[in-house]
Amino acid sequence: MVEGQSYTIPCNTTVNADVKWLFTSTVTESLVYDHGSVQFGPRFSLNTSVPLLYGLDISNVQLNDTGNYTCIDDVGQGDKHIHNLVVQGKCRPR
Repeated sequence: MVEGQSYTIPCNTTVNADVKWLFTSTVTESLVYDHGSVQFGPRFSLNTSVPLLYGLDISNVQLNDTGNYTCIDDVGQGDKHIHNLVVQGKCRPR
């Protein structure tokens, strides 16, 4: 993934319940999404356009978005799905 692009991290579930999204990097662990509320700011949103899919949309991906994103289905009680996002910087002229 290149800095500045948009990206959707997929998460599917077998239960018709909400999910939790967590973010873990080498520096921090944070709650991204829980119970209908995005905790990470306006660049993050939940994509529920397809039943039983709860993708995490990230617009204008930044270098500090690099890390592990964990989706836990059934309101945090079910299966975990871990996605490692690596963001590469843009080449900038000198």
